[in-house]
Amino acid sequence: MARFVITDPSARTQIFEITTPTISVGRADTNDLVLRHPSVSRHHVRITVLPGEITLLNDLGSMNGTFVNNVQIQEQGLKDQDRVAIGMYELKYEATRAGSLHVQAGSGTVTDVNDLMDPDKIGTSLRLTTATVPAAPMPIEERVKILEKENNLLKLLLSVGKTLASVLMPDEIMHRVMELVFQMDNVERGFVMLRDDKKGFKPAVLLYKDEARKAEARGVALSTMVTEKLMNDRVPLLIYDVGTDERFSSSESLRMSGIRSAMCAPLIYKDRVFGIFYVDCLSKAYAFTQEELAIFSVIAAEAAISFDNARSHEELARGMVERQAFERFLSPNIVEKILVNPNEIHLGGENQTVTILFSDIRGFTRMSEHMDPHAVVELLNEYFSEMTDLIFESGGTLDKYLGDGIMVVYGAPFPAPDDAMRATKTAIEMQRALADLNRNWQSRGQQPLRMGVGINTGTVTAGNIGSAKRMDYTVIGDAVNLASRLCSNAAGGQILVSESTYSLLNGSIPGQRLEPIRVKGKETPVELHEVFWQKLSAR
Repeated sequence: MARFVITDPSARTQIFEITTPTISVGRADTNDLVLRHPSVSRHHVRITVLPGEITLLNDLGSMNGTFVNNVQIQEQGLKDQDRVAIGMYELKYEATRAGSLHVQAGSGTVTDVNDLMDPDKIGTSLRLTTATVPAAPMPIEERVKILEKENNLLKLLLSVGKTLASVLMPDEIMHRVMELVFQMDNVERGFVMLRDDKKGFKPAVLLYKDEARKAEARGVALSTMVTEKLMNDRVPLLIYDVGTDERFSSSESLRMSGIRSAMCAPLIYKDRVFGIFYVDCLSKAYAFTQEELAIFSVIAAEAAISFDNARSHEELARGMVERQAFERFLSPNIVEKILVNPNEIHLGGENQTVTILFSDIRGFTRMSEHMDPHAVVELLNEYFSEMTDLIFESGGTLDKYLGDGIMVVYGAPFPAPDDAMRATKTAIEMQRALADLNRNWQSRGQQPLRMGVGINTGTVTAGNIGSAKRMDYTVIGDAVNLASRLCSNAAGGQILVSESTYSLLNGSIPGQRLEPIRVKGKETPVELHEVFWQKLSAR
């Protein structure tokens, strides 16, 4: 598999493996290989892999040009060790062979960590059995060393379990697990890579056991062959003695990485591979054993479960924050509709039967003319807070605030058979709550408020009204207008409901029929009822 050894303007190097037939290179984030420097055009070059393993480089009309071995080109086939200059970056092309690593697979990845709690299974799972000790006589000192090593590995596994039981943040999980894995003999460096949106991998954690070596870091080159084997076979892998194998001495990318020995395992949970867990030794060949690989595989399995749980916890917490933010501006019913079906949020509506409640403070405009503006806002906020809580408790959809008025809908977006009853009971609770507020305000020298309420049931068009950039969920139609007219005719402390609403109450709330009234937009007088809310006992 061909690759580029990239040297950036700061003389740092990294590896980019060519894994797809076409690769775009440039400064813009939409490129496959992003080189963030002003000397690089947004879309600088395109790399195409042709049949016969021919790699073709095309300049895309870049500002500063593209050079291969110091010669400016428009189109050029690349050969092994060619040096490509793109702005301030140098990309050395390296045509490598697919089998450039000595890789040995371990046993299958552990998927049920609970099995490890069974003493009869732990030896099998970890391959720490007496079979690992040669049958021939062994010096007691050597046998003790083997047993001590096995004991230390089991202690490490126990420490990982305890650690993961107490950590919740994904990043912290990976850091803590890596720190524990550093207790294993010969582990000098480790990293975690997670799947990205393009089904590739991005580094999440990179740690060194000896911080002094971090300054000498030259990047981590993980072969595509290795990642594909991890993804497809889902088994942990041992990588042996790469740096000293004469077969691969010409591979500068492998020499740069400094790999001598390594272990890696897929991070798998619920049959989904979402990352790679990797550790290596930069100074010692054949540094790890199959027993250590088995322990490493179990740790990877535990880390995967904890990481997935932590990420789910984060998503749940983020969802709660988003919901709370939405609910500061929208009714909970609307928030639920948005969160459940975000892709269905578009302009338009549908006909529904709903019950609409309007409330309005009588004489508030005149009264507020003699009040300090700050006091007016404070009074309204206290009033609206009390009323809004009652509306939400009853499952109503707060459509909008109208100056000192409120419009509420029952039955949209989610209809219920008792919409008319809940709307009427809410109106009663609102009148009672205002009476309590008035007693408090009067004790502070504030003039009491009186509220009129109108309620109507009928067919409306419910949906998102406005523009693609700014829309409101609301209801429109003649039934809405009639509810507003009833509210306008309601005196302070009065609740007026239409005939269509009152008939749905089935006589369960006391009231009386009033003389029909004429309202704007209606040719015939409107039948209505007054609700005697004072005669009902408080809930």
